[in-house]
Amino acid sequence: MKMKVGRLHLLYIALILLLCSCGKNERRFTVGVSQCSEDIWRDKLNDELVMGTYQYENIDLKFASANDNDKLQKEQIKKFVDEGVDLLIVSPNQVHTVSSAIDEAYDKGIPVILFDRKTDSEKYTAFIGADNFEAGRAIGEFVVQQLNGNGQIAEIAGLEGSSPAIERHKGFMDAISKHPGISIVNRKSADWLKERGQVMMDSILNKTPDIDLIFAQNDRMAIGALQAAEKRGIRNIQYVGIDALPVPGGGLENVRDGHLAASYIYPTRGDLVMQLAANILENKPFERDNYLKGALVTKNNAPVLLLQNEELNKERGRLASLHGKVDNYLAQYNHQKVYLVLSGIITFLLIGIVVYIYRTIVMKRQMEEEATNAKLQFFTNISHELRTPLTLIADPIDNIIRDDNLNKQQRNMLQIVSRNVNVLTRLVNEILDFRKMQDKKMKLTLSDFELTGYMQQWLNVFEASAERKKIKIELNAPENISVRADIYKVERICYNLLSNALKYTNEGGRIVFAAKKVGDKVEISVADTGKGIPRNETQHIFDRFYQVKGGSKGGTGIGLAIVKAFSELQGGKARVESEEGKGANFIITLPQTVAGDNIVDVQEAYTLNEKAIEDNAATNISTEIMTDKITTTDKGEKPSLLVIDDNADIRAYVMTLLGDKYNILQAADGNEGLKKAIREVPDIIVCDVMMPVMDGLEFCQRVKNDALTSHIPVILLTAKTLEEHRAAGYEFGADAYLTKPFNGDVLKARVKNLLDNRKLMKIAFGSDASQQEETTAPKSAESQFVDKFRKVIQDNLGNSDLNVDRISADMGISRAQLYRKIKSLTGTSPVDIIREARLKRADRLLETTDKSISEIAYEVGFSSPSYFTKCYREHFGRTPNEKNPRQ
Repeated sequence: MKMKVGRLHLLYIALILLLCSCGKNERRFTVGVSQCSEDIWRDKLNDELVMGTYQYENIDLKFASANDNDKLQKEQIKKFVDEGVDLLIVSPNQVHTVSSAIDEAYDKGIPVILFDRKTDSEKYTAFIGADNFEAGRAIGEFVVQQLNGNGQIAEIAGLEGSSPAIERHKGFMDAISKHPGISIVNRKSADWLKERGQVMMDSILNKTPDIDLIFAQNDRMAIGALQAAEKRGIRNIQYVGIDALPVPGGGLENVRDGHLAASYIYPTRGDLVMQLAANILENKPFERDNYLKGALVTKNNAPVLLLQNEELNKERGRLASLHGKVDNYLAQYNHQKVYLVLSGIITFLLIGIVVYIYRTIVMKRQMEEEATNAKLQFFTNISHELRTPLTLIADPIDNIIRDDNLNKQQRNMLQIVSRNVNVLTRLVNEILDFRKMQDKKMKLTLSDFELTGYMQQWLNVFEASAERKKIKIELNAPENISVRADIYKVERICYNLLSNALKYTNEGGRIVFAAKKVGDKVEISVADTGKGIPRNETQHIFDRFYQVKGGSKGGTGIGLAIVKAFSELQGGKARVESEEGKGANFIITLPQTVAGDNIVDVQEAYTLNEKAIEDNAATNISTEIMTDKITTTDKGEKPSLLVIDDNADIRAYVMTLLGDKYNILQAADGNEGLKKAIREVPDIIVCDVMMPVMDGLEFCQRVKNDALTSHIPVILLTAKTLEEHRAAGYEFGADAYLTKPFNGDVLKARVKNLLDNRKLMKIAFGSDASQQEETTAPKSAESQFVDKFRKVIQDNLGNSDLNVDRISADMGISRAQLYRKIKSLTGTSPVDIIREARLKRADRLLETTDKSISEIAYEVGFSSPSYFTKCYREHFGRTPNEKNPRQ
């Protein structure tokens, strides 16, 4: 196998090397294009630049438009520089505003082509664009001819400060300045925009309505001016512009249609821009200043130019189509070349991979089967070994339970043992039955019976457990469903499904046990409102030893596998319908008449283990012991103990062990236990670690961080035996840590010792505050509670109305909670502590002041001097008048 894997690796390496050798080793360039704005003229330029890359396929273009925003254009240029472009093509928004960014790029060694517009800096590699001065001059000469050397003109300029606006104005003035009969009566800037052209035209007409001609520095502004004038009904003004774009609604069409008297072709020539960029990148000769030629457009030549442009567009379309086809053909050619070279290798690899995968799957299945068989064989052997000792345990236990000399505690403990022996017996029988199914030795014993009645009997087994968990369990089946099947196996199917539903249904949930006829079949279902099964796990739920990830609550993982096996053995099917968080519905479909020859009477076939039924009913071990609190005649004299465990038997066992010496409270999870701990303030807590809702570690931490419960000793019980688990328990505040299985005597001793130590740790609540030492060390929740309690007493000693109700109100807890907390900490009631604090303060005042006994009595809160004298004598063994015998 290793040799074959090595050969496959060598073939993969050869394939990669061959693919690498087929690639072209041609350097690629990235060109950043920074446009000052977005309009149809620049869209045409961008399209021509892209088309120009057809000839230079090693050049990639990146476009950015500043939308006439100088700051944004500078940021975009700097971003191109940071990205490491090989060349920049920039159309500056204005002459001065972006020069610094362009200079910075140029200084970093990035070639810069200025297109269409220039800056006031000489730091550029090349310039390419139309001659704006010539464009303005040509339009000016046309205007002179059109007006016969006389007339009033208004000029609508582009973006003020941009080089095209400056140059076009200069060229225009150069032409008309030679004719004194022509004058410019108004000049506005419209930023190259049609809408601004309309606004500026309105402003011009408001001031100088007698105008013969409008010169707009581009066609869009000219059309905007025309529309503004026509809205006023003015149609005797001529309009000229620049650009003459051959696009719908562009300058050429408007000249042809007579809207504009003339325009000037302002060429884009993206192909020439790309040629200049390629020459710079490839270190070929180039001119630094490159001016593109334009031409005047009038009504005479506009139609011809439009026809020429239409043909050019068709040719461009054909060129783009041909380029796409060439790219496709080249790609196909390269692919075919690679396919031809690698087809043999790939075929060989595929064959090798298929063989490898097949052999791996076969070996994996064999290993899984062997592992499963080994696991089953091990379980089978263990099960056979367990049957004898289980029998020797179960029968004597049953006999002892029937002995009339047992007390209630002994009988309860024996019932727990009996119940768990029967659970072990059932698990052993399940494993042995499953092994029979695997070996195809399981046979059917058929009988005719009425299904609904037996379903009610099977349901009764689980009623006590369901009632204890407050789960509503109901039967939904019509009467007289007669079937012929193996009643023992049907009972086992139903038992496993009901047990499973009860295990995974939360308190207050609902289980529906149902049956119905479907044609010649019978459908039995168990639906619950539990946590449900994730969709990706439902297909495996009936597999051997499979357990839902993160949702296991114990078990062997073969219960549902037996359900499926027993169903299929009788010619039926098992399936599940579930939605996570909304419960599950297990559905068993069986023939109403199962095929088979071994048919016997139902009483003979029905071999259900009666002890198992009684055992499940016995989950209610003792009405008294499983109640929330054990009642005792001397309840007030016993310490209280809260036991928290999700296993009812463990709770029952701890109650049985300690119930004679402690008042027992119980809870099934950490959340319920925390509520009871705060409400009841027990003297000690015994808590499991692994529990649903809230585990024991979190519970312990929250108890120790709450001032009301921080003093309570916590003993953790767990099946985790590693040292790090024990350390984690102590880190979360546990006072003791016992591992399961635990010894009852050890648990009793730990509980007793912790309570005795707690009594030895009495805090001098009644001592005088003036005698307390200050400390700056961080205080625990318990210490903070003590300090607050002492302060309330010391601050109110002179108040004769100070009592437990007043103190509990000041501390924000109930009177009962305060009493239980103080009693647990000191073994003394709050009333006795208040009296002791008053007497100690009085004793100190007798030693250090000259006040009378009456004054002191009232000062420390006694209602009368005589009562003070009585209490003083009982506490100190002398009267206040006697000399203090202390040294």
